[in-house]
Amino acid sequence: MWIKIIGTVFGVLTIISSGVGILLSTDNYMSYMMIFLGATILSLGVDEIYNQRNFFKGFLFGAISICIFVSLV
Repeated sequence: MWIKIIGTVFGVLTIISSGVGILLSTDNYMSYMMIFLGATILSLGVDEIYNQRNFFKGFLFGAISICIFVSLV
């Protein structure tokens, strides 16, 4: 339950940071948006694995999240 709440919070932060970037016509918030997006996808993967619903899907979300975090470096 708490993993879904964390995922929702990161999702809202992603939307806010992208909205601010669009409204201000700048790309200064792009790195924040990517961090929040990666954390959102990671929390989805952890939730899938934690609830033992679909291990492959959880692993896939985790791998995508790691790729997003590596692309920021």
